[in-house]
Amino acid sequence: MARPVAGDIVLVDCRGGQLPAEPGGVRPAVVVEAAGLLADEYPNLLVVPLTRDPRYAAMSSLVEPIEPNAENGCPAPCWAVCHHVTSVSRRRVQPTNSRVTAQQVASIRARLSLALGYGRPGTSL
Repeated sequence: MARPVAGDIVLVDCRGGQLPAEPGGVRPAVVVEAAGLLADEYPNLLVVPLTRDPRYAAMSSLVEPIEPNAENGCPAPCWAVCHHVTSVSRRRVQPTNSRVTAQQVASIRARLSLALGYGRPGTSL
């Protein structure tokens, strides 16, 4: 399988071993890694999971709303949960023909930066 690129929506098999409040099951996720960041043969992929749980809408600074359309293939409104960014084995990933827009990828990355503390006054390592 060719390495998925930023904005691709993939299905990730998160079954087994998750604790409460961690993503579980087979779920969609948005690829967020930068092109060329990792070699094509690198076995993992950086993704942000999607959820349809409306409770996440209240976390507006950390989630990107995704409205359903033909390009993203989402059946209902959902949210990219940026503070749940993770690295997954590509063996757990199934590609789809769906993707989010370049503007949404940029917004997801900005929310990732916020979740990691970049650009926030008083935040240091």
